[in-house]
Amino acid sequence: MMKENRSDLLHTLTERLKAIDYNKLPISDYNKRYIGNLKPALSYFMHIYADCLQRGLQAIQTPISDVTLIDYGGGTGFLSILAKSIGIGQVIYIDLNPSSVETIQLLKQIIGIGPDIILHGDSDVLADWCARNKVYPQLLIATDLIEHVYDLSLFFKDLIHINDSMYLLFTTASTPFNPYVQQRLHKMMVGCESGSLESPNYYTLREQFITKLCPAFSPKEVETWARKTRGLTYPDIQKAIEKKSLPSPEDPYNTCDPATGNWAERILPIQTYEDLLAPYQFKLKVEKGFYNADRNNPVLSLICKGINALIRNSGSFGFLLAPFIILSCGKERADAI
Repeated sequence: MMKENRSDLLHTLTERLKAIDYNKLPISDYNKRYIGNLKPALSYFMHIYADCLQRGLQAIQTPISDVTLIDYGGGTGFLSILAKSIGIGQVIYIDLNPSSVETIQLLKQIIGIGPDIILHGDSDVLADWCARNKVYPQLLIATDLIEHVYDLSLFFKDLIHINDSMYLLFTTASTPFNPYVQQRLHKMMVGCESGSLESPNYYTLREQFITKLCPAFSPKEVETWARKTRGLTYPDIQKAIEKKSLPSPEDPYNTCDPATGNWAERILPIQTYEDLLAPYQFKLKVEKGFYNADRNNPVLSLICKGINALIRNSGSFGFLLAPFIILSCGKERADAI
């Protein structure tokens, strides 16, 4: 499809999605709020999805009608809808949130196009489905997801087991480069861990769990274990206590919900991703994201366009300004060694 046609298609699809009154749909209040928050900047997010699709398709060099794409942690399903609209052969949508799964099923009926396969679950569910159905996707895209995954080692193992030459593409606003973004996310993490952004906060949840699990612990022991087990789930906290192995969090801020393992926008060094991918002979490419330049205020639009140009053209300095990063992971080719 010509670039101009894709641009027209993107605009038309965005307007169709904007025109839907989501508050009148029989979907969860959570999804109504989530989509409501996306709507004012929907064209921006659709451009991010289009950018990811373009990068992924260029990387795998497969005829578009032969491509099987995984929209992992698909949320609204807008990426899946766009992927089918541009002609991708098969799209598999998967999300852990049952409300999101219900929403994309409904949207597919309303729009008349959407993912071919809709799954509810995690990476193990996806791996099992692909194995049972002998499906070997060439491309996986996940936006704003990787920073929440509890066990990345298991996550990559499951994904690469599906197809060890599958191309993986992630976007994350948890960039280790932009100091302003880091400061904002660190403040949010502190709010989740010991403040009032979560109620009860994560520290209190761990404290309550340890108090109940170990009634013989003194208040000081409970406090020490609750503090040192930041970033662990309840089962892993219990294992650590049973082994009498007091953990030491690697990062002063990263924290997760001990009930679900969902990290609060975890920021990781790029080296960590590289180390996790190395056993599979996967190479990591890190690229710069961009700001929303499609704004109602023409002055703001002009400023954002200028910043985006600076990000694009300023080499490594651009990472300090970029609002998010793109992590592209692909198998090392023999001819590239």
